[in-house]
Amino acid sequence: MMKMRWKSVKVFLSASAAAMAAGVLVAPSAALAQECPGEDSGPAATLSPRVGQELQKLYELLQNDQQQAAISGLTQLLNSRGDSMSAYERSTVLEIRGSANAQMENFAGALRDFQGALNANGLPPNRNNQLRYFIAQLQFQDRNYQAAIQGLNGWIALARRCNVPVDNSAWYLLGAAYTQVTPPQWRQAMGPAENAVNGLDAANPNKSYFDLLNLIYSELNESTKRGSLLERMVNIWPGEKSYWTQLSGLYSQTGRDQDAFSVIEVAYRAGLLTTEAELKTVVQYYSYFDNPYRGAKMLEREMNAGNIRRTQDNLVLLSQLWSQSREHKKSIPILREAAGNSARGELSYRLGMVLLADEQYAASQRALEQAIRKGGMDRDDTGDAWLLLGTARFSQAGPEDTAIWASAREAFVNAQRYRKSAQRASQWIAYIDAVAQTFRDGKRLERLQILERCQADQDRLDTQQRIRDLQNRGMTDEERAFEAEFLQTCTGPLGLDDADDAPAEEDAAVGGDDGETEE
Repeated sequence: MMKMRWKSVKVFLSASAAAMAAGVLVAPSAALAQECPGEDSGPAATLSPRVGQELQKLYELLQNDQQQAAISGLTQLLNSRGDSMSAYERSTVLEIRGSANAQMENFAGALRDFQGALNANGLPPNRNNQLRYFIAQLQFQDRNYQAAIQGLNGWIALARRCNVPVDNSAWYLLGAAYTQVTPPQWRQAMGPAENAVNGLDAANPNKSYFDLLNLIYSELNESTKRGSLLERMVNIWPGEKSYWTQLSGLYSQTGRDQDAFSVIEVAYRAGLLTTEAELKTVVQYYSYFDNPYRGAKMLEREMNAGNIRRTQDNLVLLSQLWSQSREHKKSIPILREAAGNSARGELSYRLGMVLLADEQYAASQRALEQAIRKGGMDRDDTGDAWLLLGTARFSQAGPEDTAIWASAREAFVNAQRYRKSAQRASQWIAYIDAVAQTFRDGKRLERLQILERCQADQDRLDTQQRIRDLQNRGMTDEERAFEAEFLQTCTGPLGLDDADDAPAEEDAAVGGDDGETEE
């Protein structure tokens, strides 16, 4: 999980080695040395002159970063002196070799050396306790997490009893160890991780500590605590995208949708969001919060920049946002592009709807007819497509366009076959039939009026002809004009010649059997 930081180990042991090499005496100075050990507590301990001289030479190698040579020398010293070494000397040599192994990242060797130094029980209590801390670190590194937990808890307990500040790294390591055991002990990890974060210097925060506590809060569903922590994290590391997206996601999970949107919008404006999914999340939030226009503008901008692909789904989303913004004219070319690339009828159906809303009836009719030909829609959309097609056709009809009425009625009859659209289709059919009947009745009345007028004019022409015959004269200009008007009006399809056939033709212009509703 982590690499050990051995700077403190190096500083501590280098200083110790220098002092021991000089033959410094470590003597007790307090009655409470066993309970709360200090540097001067514990039994008196010295190095023999020979061991001190050897350690001085080996310490110089360590100072010159010749760790491997120093390790070889320390090993030879242990082998040559053997049992003649005092407990203090043996612990000291193993302590120094453990430090060198740690610097060489030979953590297994360092662990053996530190444990050996502790087992020899030759060091003052404070150094033994420091060894326990180093051993716990190495056990963590060796994935022996349970042993690391036991060692750290023991070290921390003694430090707290003696009012010695516990290093933040110890709290962090303990919290991390609890998360690594099987199964993870998240609840036990929370306290140490909180102590690690709370003990940090505000001017020098540590991301690893915050990340660990954030993970623990997440696993424990501590939403309130995690929200406060993430709020701190985005302020400390404003350029860390994951913290913004996590905070937004947390707000969303806890029902704070407006806060979730505000956070993700700030991240977008800061240029932190780069993936298509992240960008579309912002777009969808605009739509959700009733601002589809800004969502459409953003989506169009990101598509033009190549950050969001120009797929059918994204084109449909863009067209929907423009439609929601009542910008139908902007949505039409987008949806037409998407529909043109689709083998299914759904997008053509949507295009037909938008065109109909924009009162482009002929274009809507073409799109809806294409949708029905392509197919692939569910039954509800298919029925609605027939219904909209009938509306588009009927909307193009003039006051006497009976053929268009019939075409529209045919579409509504097809719409009747689908349960969801059946009722509205039946209403349309009834309306068209009523319009057609009114038209037919008007035409019959008009024909009757024309027939009556033509009959009267015919009688007048007959009378004028008898008068001319009696008067033995030709037609006057006025009589010729009247007769010409009569011939134009009262003969042919609208005149007396077709009076019996006209009503039947009108009745056949609009009508037909109604469809049956699907079961």
